[in-house]
Amino acid sequence: YDNFKNTLPAFSGAVIEQPEAARDTKLRNTSLALGYNEAISLTFISQNDAEKFSSLKAAALENPLSEEASVMRTSLIPGMVEMLAHNLNRGQEDVRLFEAGHSFELAGPKTNERKQLSLGATTSAIAGQLPQKSALEIFRAFKGDVEALLENFEHESLSFDAKVPAYFHPGRAARAVMDGETVAHFGHLQPDVTASRKLKQDVYVAELFLDKLYRHELREPRYEPASKFPAVERDFSFVFDDGVSYEQVRKAIEKLKVAELRSIQPVELFRPDPKSQKQGSIPAGKYSLLLRTTFQSDERTLRDEEVAKWSEQIVKSLQSLGGTQRA
Repeated sequence: YDNFKNTLPAFSGAVIEQPEAARDTKLRNTSLALGYNEAISLTFISQNDAEKFSSLKAAALENPLSEEASVMRTSLIPGMVEMLAHNLNRGQEDVRLFEAGHSFELAGPKTNERKQLSLGATTSAIAGQLPQKSALEIFRAFKGDVEALLENFEHESLSFDAKVPAYFHPGRAARAVMDGETVAHFGHLQPDVTASRKLKQDVYVAELFLDKLYRHELREPRYEPASKFPAVERDFSFVFDDGVSYEQVRKAIEKLKVAELRSIQPVELFRPDPKSQKQGSIPAGKYSLLLRTTFQSDERTLRDEEVAKWSEQIVKSLQSLGGTQRA
């Protein structure tokens, strides 16, 4: 070997970063900042899990290790649930995990791969720092984690509705739609799912579809100086049918395109107790919503007649949804 010259081999070219590397790094760093630990699960699941957690056709293995790992995973959720159960069974109650990986779909002679990100958290981990530990507040906190991930990307609209798979608990789950495409679904797993896995407490899971989410560019943080002119708040109290969602209310107001409207906040929501024998001011099948709007200009102080005009437009838009204004 002493006869070989001490020289480095020739190299032409340069290191090329993958086109999705920046997006991967952003989601990973955000997940870590939210308190989630990165984990890796098996890419093999059971046929039963493939059918329960996805509508995609699963690719079966020719030589499976066992019936519990007989097909390629069609979703990351089964693996996430197994990892949560593994931790709970070993005395780890406050668990937050995330996993980035691929799901697989059998499409004719080929297998399609889809990039996804899953989140999983135990109820005690989410509720740990919440002042109110109700099921609704825990869901809202988990929803906030999902929103923090989605807000990393440029978009025109981001809305949520209740169109979720059957393995989620109704009323504690949601679908995220970004610019008309489903980019995630998340929520509280159904009790029968947690019972079949012998989970020692309720868990929340999320699945983000990165093949759709990555069609959006990463959002560049922008700085805007605070306005030196005073803000004006106006409250609106309305009664709506149960079938009218807050998303519809928000969109109806935003459709007015009032440039000086800075925020819309739901302050108070009241639904009558169906078990109560007393007849309150809100009839059954309806709910009361108190909205707070904030108007502000960057150029001047707003006039009372302007705010009154915008308030009248908001009232009409909410009445178009069937809402009744309360005194």
